[in-house]
Amino acid sequence: MLMNGTQHKSCRQQGSALILALLIAAMVSLMSVRFAESFMLQLAWTESQDDARLLAVYLSGAEQLAAQLLSADAASSQADNIDHEQESWAQPVPMLPTDHGWLQVRISDAQSLFNLNNLGIKTAYSDDSGAPLTVRFSPAQKQFVRLLQSFEDYPISEIDAVLMTEALIDWIDEDDQTTGQGGAESLYYSSAGQSLASSRGLMSPDSSIQAANQALFDISELYLIRHFTPGIVERLRPWVVVLPEPTALNINTAPPKLLATMNQPQILQPLAVNDVQTLLQLRQAGVFANINDFFNSPDLQALLPEVETSSGSTDTALYSVNSDWFLLHSAVSVNDRRSRWVSLLARSEQQTRVWERHRAY
Repeated sequence: MLMNGTQHKSCRQQGSALILALLIAAMVSLMSVRFAESFMLQLAWTESQDDARLLAVYLSGAEQLAAQLLSADAASSQADNIDHEQESWAQPVPMLPTDHGWLQVRISDAQSLFNLNNLGIKTAYSDDSGAPLTVRFSPAQKQFVRLLQSFEDYPISEIDAVLMTEALIDWIDEDDQTTGQGGAESLYYSSAGQSLASSRGLMSPDSSIQAANQALFDISELYLIRHFTPGIVERLRPWVVVLPEPTALNINTAPPKLLATMNQPQILQPLAVNDVQTLLQLRQAGVFANINDFFNSPDLQALLPEVETSSGSTDTALYSVNSDWFLLHSAVSVNDRRSRWVSLLARSEQQTRVWERHRAY
């Protein structure tokens, strides 16, 4: 059956209307999906912001609680002025439930660890390449050489430990003069150091670095320093700390690995395991009220007739029985999102304040 012109025109109009309707329906459907996606993203972003605010509140509350605890301990122990692991601040705290999850905290003594910035303390012979290492290195630098040699699963020779220590000294000190055979200043890092850092994924190949020539800000800087492999950095991490000033090692809280960094001035190897056990037995007999009680004890005199007690700086002792710096370890769960944080607390006679906070991985 043939259609006349009017009928043909009407069919075309109906077809166009149908196509237009389908296009409108498709556009409405697409817009609905986009609006739904945008709404879900906005909702997720809002929830994330709310969780971040809750996290900040819980961490701040934990820091205030730790500060009050440490300040109260300082006020109650002004007579003896000692810090040890039997005090209230060092005791485990049960997991604390919150409205949106839980919070778990622990305080540790930052001065029970080796402060890497102590390596900036030098002797008068530090630049004398002809002087013996035991004369050229400060007591704190000798401690670090011994610490580097204490990892049984990652053996490091005394020679390699010295090279690593020299490189780290150069990274910290303010001059651009290379220390010993293992040192490295900006000339090294602008060439070989650059390729080393880029091979570890720490920077792009076309970037450049220089020796910091200032105190460390974070342990992760070790990845940039000559001779330091990822293996040794990760093994060092539990035993070292970066503090904004030189500090003494607290002999009442130092773990066995740090006690092993003591030795006679002319010896750059760590103490033997049996000798460390002797030090632990001395401490188990009672906390030390002052440094002289520790170093003048007959057992220690028999073990270490000569031992350096000065860091080489008139402002900082090598060892102490009390601490000014502490670490607050916080594990937080907010709406099933978990994270771990470390806050550095500085305690003075007046107050305890939060120095900095960073996420722990």
